[in-house]
Amino acid sequence: MTQESTNGDSPAPDGAAHLFAEFDAPAYEAWREATVSSLKGVPFEKLITRTYEGIDLQPLYRAEDAADLAHVATLPGKPPYVRGSDATGYLEQPWAIAQEIGAATPSEFNRRLLHDLQRGQNAVNLIFDASGRRGVPMQDARDVGAALANVDLAAVPLLLHCGADAAPAAALLMAALPSDAAIAGAIDNDPVGELAAAGTLPASRDALYDEMAMLTRWAAANAPALRTISVRGDRYQNAGADVVTELAAALAAGVAYVRAMQARDLPVDTTAGSLTFVFGLGSNFFMEVAKLRAARLLWSQVIEAFGGNAAAQRMVIHARTADWNKTVYDPYVNMLRVTTEAFAGAVAGVQSMHVAPFDAPIREADEFSRRMARNTQLILQEECSLTRLIDPAGGSWYVERLTDELARAAWQRVQAIETAGGLAAARADGTV
Repeated sequence: MTQESTNGDSPAPDGAAHLFAEFDAPAYEAWREATVSSLKGVPFEKLITRTYEGIDLQPLYRAEDAADLAHVATLPGKPPYVRGSDATGYLEQPWAIAQEIGAATPSEFNRRLLHDLQRGQNAVNLIFDASGRRGVPMQDARDVGAALANVDLAAVPLLLHCGADAAPAAALLMAALPSDAAIAGAIDNDPVGELAAAGTLPASRDALYDEMAMLTRWAAANAPALRTISVRGDRYQNAGADVVTELAAALAAGVAYVRAMQARDLPVDTTAGSLTFVFGLGSNFFMEVAKLRAARLLWSQVIEAFGGNAAAQRMVIHARTADWNKTVYDPYVNMLRVTTEAFAGAVAGVQSMHVAPFDAPIREADEFSRRMARNTQLILQEECSLTRLIDPAGGSWYVERLTDELARAAWQRVQAIETAGGLAAARADGTV
């Protein structure tokens, strides 16, 4: 500290600028030389981490690593949306807390849902599930009505998961609701993903695409805030896919749906505006943040290539904490894992999120485990202040470079899938 900076008669200059002016500007070469010296004969390359995706993570990133990336100069809420789908981030609309709730009966689901909606959950996540463990057994419109009794769907968005054949489930939903009910949210309608997960479909893909087009037309005319097509990227992650493969499979599925709907005379803007992408959130924090940013970047470019407008290029993301990495032997450790995963989803800018209860691998979640999972999101929103930031990862040399590397690698994989004849063909022949 100089005499000038401590003299009460003289105003102190800008603190940071004055302090750092007293030191020589660091050079990368000097840092590397000091690092190599400290390694005591171990080669510098030992500090480079090779990821599961085949990407080399450097021990140090500098401004030069992000200087040539075009997306860094873009703005949140503008194409290619790498910095977020909304210009205000979460300032006006935080991500929706959309916890999945299992129950043996529709009435029990309704009781649990109303309880949780009064304590921080703000979206309905309804899964048609005959077992009742992850969702609810549903037989007819009365069951759907019982599950959603006293829920104001005009104020609370609905995520409906109903397997490969979404049209019958959507029909039950509409039959259970008043004719003038306002409904927003998304229907999980992903035949290609269901085929990958289950190995079979209840009907031919063409028949399911016909129903998808019919449902999408109906929603565009009667429930424009209801999305009717989904892409379940999380299925690929939970089956063992690395981040690049999960990205590529999700994008390839989205391309398949756009083409199938075009063949049924649906405009690309309508189809893209009806799509929801579901991604898993794994253990590698920065990789997951970069993955979701790369997904928005690539999807914007895909829809632009199809001729879609700027609004249609905006990707809507629902995120789920991963299933594959949770332990049954020490389930409380799962609390730590889902916290890191949910943190990544929030930093990356998802629109809604499910955080799995810590006991999900071993039993049906109880009130305590549901509360812990729900409060993980509430703490991130209200105590960690993540809703006060717009694109908190933006400008990080590491994250920006990793976003670009993932996008390039995933695009090469998408091209390989397209060369194989599309995602269904690539899955059948082992490309995926």
